[in-house]
Amino acid sequence: MFFKQREEVMSVKEFMNRGREVLHESELVAYDKAKPAGVAFGLSTLPLFFAPITNTTTASAQEINNTAITVAAQVDMYDKMVTAFDPLIILVQSLAYPIATVVVLGGAIMVMIGQKDKGYSLMMSAGLGYVLVNMTPMILNILVDAMKVV
Repeated sequence: MFFKQREEVMSVKEFMNRGREVLHESELVAYDKAKPAGVAFGLSTLPLFFAPITNTTTASAQEINNTAITVAAQVDMYDKMVTAFDPLIILVQSLAYPIATVVVLGGAIMVMIGQKDKGYSLMMSAGLGYVLVNMTPMILNILVDAMKVV
């Protein structure tokens, strides 16, 4: 409103190097060392890219009987049912930390304004809730493995 806004278009490299035309020698050495590491990291992720493509197996019709097919179908269905909720579990675990942080900060504010009991109770509940959210999938996996045996 009072100030005229100025807009510039530049690359990230130009933005980060504003005011400096020449890179320091230590930065050039770091860049040279980082290039092979970046290539190595890129090459190390190739198996992750090709795994879904190459995960096929072939078998002849004489080797497979009907019971093996039904057992394999049941195992596949069981694995799909067990892993169906993994995205939801990961989402809840990812949201647990920011929520716990907000609740702990709220508890600290309660302590600052003189309501120590409520503040400490909030902080303790947030910590316990965070631990339980992250441990629940592990406990459920133990229960699922125990039920496989039965």
